[in-house]
Amino acid sequence: MQQRDETLTMVLPSDPWTHGIEDRTVQVPGLSWNVVSDIDNAPDRFVASHQADVGENGLRRVVLDHLAGKPTAAIPVFFGREHMQRNFLVRRDSPLQRVQDLVGKRVGSWLTVQSGTAAAVLLILQEGYGVPITEIDWRLGDPSSLPENRLGLRLSPGPPTPDACVQALLADEVDAIMITTGPRYWSMFGGGSGHWAAVEEHPELRTLGGDPSDIAEVYRRTGLYIISDLVVLRPDLAAARPDVPVKLLEAFLAANGLASSYRDAHEERLAQREIELLGEDPHQYGMTAAARHNLAAYIQFFYRLGAIERPVEPEVIFVPATVR
Repeated sequence: MQQRDETLTMVLPSDPWTHGIEDRTVQVPGLSWNVVSDIDNAPDRFVASHQADVGENGLRRVVLDHLAGKPTAAIPVFFGREHMQRNFLVRRDSPLQRVQDLVGKRVGSWLTVQSGTAAAVLLILQEGYGVPITEIDWRLGDPSSLPENRLGLRLSPGPPTPDACVQALLADEVDAIMITTGPRYWSMFGGGSGHWAAVEEHPELRTLGGDPSDIAEVYRRTGLYIISDLVVLRPDLAAARPDVPVKLLEAFLAANGLASSYRDAHEERLAQREIELLGEDPHQYGMTAAARHNLAAYIQFFYRLGAIERPVEPEVIFVPATVR
């Protein structure tokens, strides 16, 4: 019996790698869709995805769902990977020059330590730069929300909002603040519409470190380019229509392949320069060896951090037909 066509509501970032789906240049037999693309903040898309057929969810949340016995509903599509090295701001007159200089210093953020950004930044500090993260005074979000502080981090409450973080830094209440950045090459070079441009708004602040060549060297040495968010389906849809996850993967692969045609000349130069510095194009969907390495490393770090009860193999969090 032939299955009916499925019309989906998708909550997606409005980026070059999704525009082919937004404008329906990409078409997949048996699927059609309506796209909501005016939500810039990824965590807001997580919430919105519960009211839609397709959206995003954080890797930790997907693992927690799996550990709770909930149905698998993720596919190996990674919209907005971030390098995570340009996520610190300091005062322009600060003596701090490298991320290694954060040892013994006070770092503030509204982000909780187990959030997709903060945990990834700590992972990169530890694995990419050998920074002893237990020797930093972390003032992050609400420390009581971390299930177990397995690493013994120095944790205390952080400023409640991005603006409060800036004010704390300007008032010398902290030595650095941790922020969010843009996806992909924007996280390597800075800028982009999704970037929280505190430096542009406050010329008395500057990024700590974050030289693109240095970021590329860490990638070439460790293979780490954090995958913090995954594309997810409504669990009942994935169960009822096992053909839909595979068709969605096909659609996102096609849209990703069209990304260059939706970039202006400046953005395309950044995209190509990132590939040149890294030595390969890291923005491939599917369970590639590189993707598996990053997912496994981040899941293990969530466990060491105390953010999940136990680690799992990356394959188990995806709809099986999409990782074969």
